[in-house]
Amino acid sequence: MSHILAIGIATLDIVNTVDHYPVEDEELRASAQRVVPGGNAANSAWVLSQLGHRVDLAAVLAREPDGERLAGLLSARGIGLEHCAWREGRTPCSYITVNARNGSRTIVHYRDLPELDAAHLAGVSVERMDWVHLEARDGAITGAMLRTLRERLVDQPVSLEVEKERPGVDRLFGLPDVILFSRPFARGRGFESAEAFLRDMGGRCRKTILVCTWGEAGAWARDGAGRLHHAPAVSPPRVVDTLGAGDTFNAGLVHGLASGRTVPEALAFAVRLAGRKVGQAGLDGLGVES
Repeated sequence: MSHILAIGIATLDIVNTVDHYPVEDEELRASAQRVVPGGNAANSAWVLSQLGHRVDLAAVLAREPDGERLAGLLSARGIGLEHCAWREGRTPCSYITVNARNGSRTIVHYRDLPELDAAHLAGVSVERMDWVHLEARDGAITGAMLRTLRERLVDQPVSLEVEKERPGVDRLFGLPDVILFSRPFARGRGFESAEAFLRDMGGRCRKTILVCTWGEAGAWARDGAGRLHHAPAVSPPRVVDTLGAGDTFNAGLVHGLASGRTVPEALAFAVRLAGRKVGQAGLDGLGVES
């Protein structure tokens, strides 16, 4: 398996499951609670670790008790932390409400910690990695990281997750080998289908593998030769918990490509894995391929 570096954010997630979404000023008892690592990069790293890869995380951790707790939770999941940066501040925390009736998740996030800066990569042995995966956050910082990676890597692939609209994000598109887009991002650009969005993006990133998820419709990919591929959604018998489904999909796609699968094969695997995830609570137990 591959040695993968995931660059992004790590949070402490406090997840409460309730039997219905509360109305304002309602008191409600949770039927379950879990405290787990969260954040896009950390979630994808955890799934990739379960799939057999050696995974290191590059993120900012806070020098305080919650930061130590988060580090312990990540380490217990087999994620290497030697490339993390410890800073003063408070651990990013997400308070998440999962509605047991439909699996929806509502997130309130608090962050009081600086972003990982591009200069931090100078101390990271990226040349030893087989794959590097980033989440697009601050456009200037992510751009500097991507340029550094392009200068230092030989032929190792670089993938970028673009979940939200951020200042300067367009300047990133020519740098990665693989870009994973979300439906909200595509819709925010005025597109009502993944196919139309990927065709438009393909005119700007001709050699890049472009991927776009579309919820219940599945996911589409445009390979480096310009061919479009579709993988229909795989729905579980019951939707239990959608938290982390996108991060699971991203991990599945990276796993597929890093394992030598074709774009349509990797896409189909990622969709199946995300479907399994929404049928269960949390990210544990996703390591057996299907």
